[in-house]
Parts: sequence; structure tokens; C-alpha cells
Amino acid sequence: MKNKYLSYLLLFLLAGLWSCSDDNDVFEQTADERVNAALAEYQKELSDAPYGWKGIIYPGGGGVYSFYFKFNDKNRVVMYSDFAAESAATPKESSYRVKAMQAPSLIFDTYSYLHVLADPDAEVNGGTYGDGLRSDYEFAFNGDSLNTGNITLTGTKNQSKLILIKATQEEATAYGNGGIAKSLLFNNISKYLYYFKRFTAGGVTYEILVNQNDRKITLNWLTGTTANTFTTDYYYGGTGISFLTPFVNGSTTINGLNDVTWDAANTLIGFTVAGTKVTVTDNPKPLRVDLAAARRWYQSAAADGSYWFAPDGFHVNGVEDAFKVNTLNYQGSPYYYYFYWPAFGTNYDAFGPAFVTDNALALYYADAPRTPTFATDGRIVFASSGTLGTGYPTDGPVIATKTYLYDTSGFYIIQLSDNAYDMVSAKDGKGWISWIK
Repeated sequence: MKNKYLSYLLLFLLAGLWSCSDDNDVFEQTADERVNAALAEYQKELSDAPYGWKGIIYPGGGGVYSFYFKFNDKNRVVMYSDFAAESAATPKESSYRVKAMQAPSLIFDTYSYLHVLADPDAEVNGGTYGDGLRSDYEFAFNGDSLNTGNITLTGTKNQSKLILIKATQEEATAYGNGGIAKSLLFNNISKYLYYFKRFTAGGVTYEILVNQNDRKITLNWLTGTTANTFTTDYYYGGTGISFLTPFVNGSTTINGLNDVTWDAANTLIGFTVAGTKVTVTDNPKPLRVDLAAARRWYQSAAADGSYWFAPDGFHVNGVEDAFKVNTLNYQGSPYYYYFYWPAFGTNYDAFGPAFVTDNALALYYADAPRTPTFATDGRIVFASSGTLGTGYPTDGPVIATKTYLYDTSGFYIIQLSDNAYDMVSAKDGKGWISWIK
């Protein structure tokens, strides 16, 4: 009897729970109605922002890029992008939708500046073939970002992060007047004759290193004899360069580099930093030498059997691809990049061009540098032990590149990130090659 009573009680409770879980009892709207209401709210927030939105996107392949978006209520959006000079200066209109997928989502459904980052053709964006920069053009809304002034979204394929920030009237005007394009003048820093560049702010001299591929800026400075370093991601905004992480040194705070100017005749970049107008000057020697960087660069690839590569070879005396390695061709196979392969063999490495044959990378010949010497002052010095393969040229880009590598002055190694290093001539600081992995 007791068990029978418990069974009746259990059935009664289950019936009650089932009844309480019915949508019609708990919610005044059906599930579809609630979804549609949420989509309408997102759409309204996007289109009602009077001065549009600043956008910051972090592709899955690394780096950070900025956009400006102006959405309307007819599923059209006008945008600028800091990816290139054209997209920074020329507005592009495309369509968008706010749609229910697995979550409420923002979809840019016609080719736009956002699609450039995601384009699988590496020649379009400098990424990898098949993946591009591993960015997205379909994003899911994070549910807690409505009506906060910021909207956070996550890419549905590559999980790239997109942050939308309501723009001010001043910012919208700056974007419309070509503000991003003016900020891109900062890219001319690569045209300086010397690799090492400095500016002074708040009585402190800073060495500035710029990794334009990964969009990172490093500041080095000395406190007495103590070396300090700071690295942040950066992007181009309507009024200059913005740091993702503000830099603080005593009473000096640097949120970015504003009002960028470029004097082409004298190869000088200027900008306002911490309220002071400064000019970037160059120098043949580093402010400080990372004594362990050369070994770190070498062992990073040797330890996992990989190699470093550089699409454009050496930059020398202000000339990109100074030895014209991009003109190389091996029996109809076009050049792809230059590589340095530590520990390729016993007591020797490999250094040479890679080609594309039948849609695959091919190595036909290379130099065989001996395991390099690591000097106590931080330099790395290379010497030859011969060549590898067949068809090694007798003149031209390969010989010029080889001769530059084997200069007895050696090179300083500058680390820009875990997978990016620059190798700078210790002879005069006027030549360098940018290695990535």
C-alpha cells in the first residue's frame, strides 16, 4: 500500500513538472517569436547607432585588423578597412543579414572587405593557400553584449573574434575623411634606411620595432643599464595607431600613435605620442642586444625539424627584395620563398629558394652553411660548407643572397613574436631579412 501511494505521488509530481515545462505556460511568446524578437533587437541596435561602429577583428591566423561599419535598416552596410590603402580610403557597400542559426548571427552575405581576410587565395591577403588569414564573415552574437555600447561576436567557422564599438560623431567624421588611410602612412616606417629606429618621449628614448605581418609593436628602453621591453598588438584607427594594450612607464602613458605624418623627401615619420609630437630617427646599432636571441631563433626550428622562410629575401639599403629573388625560376617552376633550415644535415644547414612544381613545394638546390657561430656579443655568423642539389646557379639572385649571408660581420637576431624573427646586418644595420615559421 505504501509503495502504491509513492507511485501515485511520483506520477503526480512528474505530471506537474511536465506541465510547468510547457512553453505556453512559462513564456508569453512561442520559441519562434522569442527568436524573432531577439533578431529584431540585434538588427535595431546595429542600424540605430547614429555614427556607426568601429570594428576590431582577430583572425584565427593571428594579427588584428580594424574596420568601420555603418549599418542601415535595409540590410545594407558601408565599411572601411585598414587591410590596405584602397580599403582604407574607399567605402564599400555590401549586404548583411541578422539570422537565426545555432545562435543569433550576423552574416555578411556578399563579398566585402571582411571577405578579403577570409579569402582562401593567399595572393589576396598574404595568408595560407586554402585558409587565407583564417578569418570569418559569419559571426554569432555573444548573448551578453546587447545594449552595452559594445557587441562581441565569434566567427562560426574559424572562431575569429569581432568586437563592435559604437563610434562617436568625431570618429565617424574621421573615417569618412580618410582617417584610416592617413594612419596607414605609418607603414612607411619600413622605408627607413636603417633597421633600428627610435623616438624620445617623456625624456626616455624608445627603440620601436614593428612587425607589420602580425601587427605587433615592440618598445625597448633602458632604465640606467637595465633593459626593458613591451609588446602590444596594434591596429589603424581614424586618428592614428591604436595599442590594444596601453603602455605605461612612470608618468608616461601611450595608448597609441596619433596624427601620423610622412616626409618622403627626408624619410621621416612623425606622430603624437602622450601629447607630444615626436619624430622617428634611425640608427645602425640596436639600443640593446638580446644575447640569447640568435640561439633561440636557431633552436626553435632545429628542435622540431622545421625551417624559417622569407618570401622576399633580403631588404638592403632601402630596397625590398634587393637581390630580386622573386624573379627566380627553375625549369618553369616559379619561386615561392627563401628558407633557412637548421640542422638539415650533420653539422650543416640548408639555405636557398623553394619553388612550386605541380602545385607542391620543391627544393632543387641550396647552400649548405656550417652550423653557425654564436658570438658572445649576440651576433650569429655564417660560413659555407658547400652547396646541395643540382642546377646551382653561377650568378644572379642566389649568388648575391649567398654572399650577403656569409658576410663575416654576421647578424643580430631580433625576436618579434614566437614565430617571427628579423635577422639584421651587424655590419651597418642597413640590411635585414624577416623570417617566419
